[in-house]
Amino acid sequence: MDEASQTTAEGGDAPGARFERRKRAIGLVAGPIVAAVAALLARDSASPALVLLMVLCVSWWLTEALPMAAVALLAAVGAVITGLASPKQAFGAFGTPLLFLFVGSFFVAEAMRLHGLGDRIGRAMLSLARGRLSLLVLVGLTAFWLSTIMSNSAATAILLPIVLAVAPAAERPGDGLDRYATALVLVVAWGASIGGLGTPVGTPPNLIGIAELERQGHDVGFAEWMAIGLPIGLVMMVGLIVVLAGAFGVRPRQPLGIEVDAAPGPWSRGEQAVVIAIGIAIVGWLLPTVSSLIAPGSGARWIERHLTEEVVAVIAGCSLFVLPGQRRGAARRPALVWAEATRIEWGVVLLFGGGVLLGDLARTTGLAAEMGRAFVDATGASSTWAITALVTGVAIVLSETTSNTATATLMAPLAGSLAEAAGAAPMPAVLGATLGASFGFMMPISTAPNALAFATGRVTIGTMVRTGIVFDVIGFGLIVGGLRVMAPLAGWT
Repeated sequence: MDEASQTTAEGGDAPGARFERRKRAIGLVAGPIVAAVAALLARDSASPALVLLMVLCVSWWLTEALPMAAVALLAAVGAVITGLASPKQAFGAFGTPLLFLFVGSFFVAEAMRLHGLGDRIGRAMLSLARGRLSLLVLVGLTAFWLSTIMSNSAATAILLPIVLAVAPAAERPGDGLDRYATALVLVVAWGASIGGLGTPVGTPPNLIGIAELERQGHDVGFAEWMAIGLPIGLVMMVGLIVVLAGAFGVRPRQPLGIEVDAAPGPWSRGEQAVVIAIGIAIVGWLLPTVSSLIAPGSGARWIERHLTEEVVAVIAGCSLFVLPGQRRGAARRPALVWAEATRIEWGVVLLFGGGVLLGDLARTTGLAAEMGRAFVDATGASSTWAITALVTGVAIVLSETTSNTATATLMAPLAGSLAEAAGAAPMPAVLGATLGASFGFMMPISTAPNALAFATGRVTIGTMVRTGIVFDVIGFGLIVGGLRVMAPLAGWT
């Protein structure tokens, strides 16, 4: 029996399986070669060693030559061997506070799955939808609006378990439910990233941009930011729905193809415990914003410094080890026990830690700044809108391999300096760089929502890259075009 027949007999997809094996084998060998060539070409750059390490890791991530968490760990090893970081610095990236937002959120998601709360909420969402497109829009808008008042990571962590309950794996070949589930997962992650543009507190880059505008002599208040960010974000949501519907074959009036079970029974103790944990998270995530608006002062500043998103996520997740979770007639037990908690996606935590390390090194070695200046020098932009388009594009490119906060930290001051040197209006340029920094839809390491989406197992890197690059291009046009329309109306040119 030949290899193809044997694989088919075992129930596998022979051509697909062969392609995956060859891709991994080629990537394992080609990655070091491509990285070495890139480092050679970049020998006069700020850090050729970092170029080598970044290209190697990205190559192995793209081809899945090695488990992604293993590549992230090897990034830390490589940073130490090449002298880019000390062991404490390199492995310290895996203790970045943001990673504990994942841990706490994953605890809540696992308890939600375990006790069936996601199924209950999923049935409620299905009852409102009239087809696959309407459900896609409903889920995307929910992620968008949640993200305007809390972090995009928190909004994604809340919605993803619900979406996974709504869109189970396909039961019949050709029914398209697997591809539709991928579209739903991506609309949550990317809708949350877009929603963060709508308010100053939606995502950290917004605050960095506002700080840079203040240094330029322009005070931007909450309402003023929303007047620009919210319309642009809503137009982007329309573009996102169009891209995902086109990429995954979601058509108007297309039936869901998902059966809605009968009305759920009474709420179990476990479901109630998960709702309490989610409530703790939402209240904790909103409290700094609400307190700063209602009663700004030392108390609000204390809350902002100490009740961070990561702290809230861990408190909410660990509350499940205390809250009762047994069903009626069952033995007493908490809503989550450690044996169940260990089933969360620890590999994604390591993956994002590796991404944080590479992004930090790009910033501290000056490689990220060098990349930004190279783009500027290559284009020779001098007018307000040429500079705006340039810094927006550079920010989007950098955000694919560097955290959005690090990208904004680099690009917002650079945009202001470029505009000032050219005698152009700084506000559109700074806003373009700030909004562009929140993009990054191609890689799991680009943003926390991307990593959370990848952790579901419903999105491959290939799918994220192919779809993400399309939306990056569209997003670039929408940011620059939106600012071209909105900035003059606000008197910001």
